Amino acid sequence: MKTNKIWSILAMLVVSVTVVFFTSCSSDDDGDGSKDINVQEVVGTWTCTASTDKVDGKPITGYMVGESITISEDGKFSSTASSIGNGTWELNGNKMSAKNTYGDTFSATIVVSGNKMKWSGSSSQGVSFDYTWKKN
Repeated sequence: MKTNKIWSILAMLVVSVTVVFFTSCSSDDDGDGSKDINVQEVVGTWTCTASTDKVDGKPITGYMVGESITISEDGKFSSTASSIGNGTWELNGNKMSAKNTYGDTFSATIVVSGNKMKWSGSSSQGVSFDYTWKKN
């Protein structure tokens, strides 16, 4: 009888540990753009192919289309868009933060797939944005 009780407890312990192990594991890439980005993936010159800005809750479509940005490995960027300008940037996981020479700050979640990059973020000027870029 005592042996059966020990085996029952041991079996319950094994099942419990197995359940905890498998429920705590999750995929590293859930398809929501949360994949860490390598700096080399964003370095280069990019041209905007689609854009939506929201200013005071009103959408502006296409404002950035045709503008370009050059992102350098040394943490600097320059853009043909006066609203972005020139400045410095840094990457943490899939989050990019930047500050231009005017003192404006930007933060965006980025997704890179081949020669396309998507930004979804906001600026210190109260503008939210969604941009799609193509690497030149």
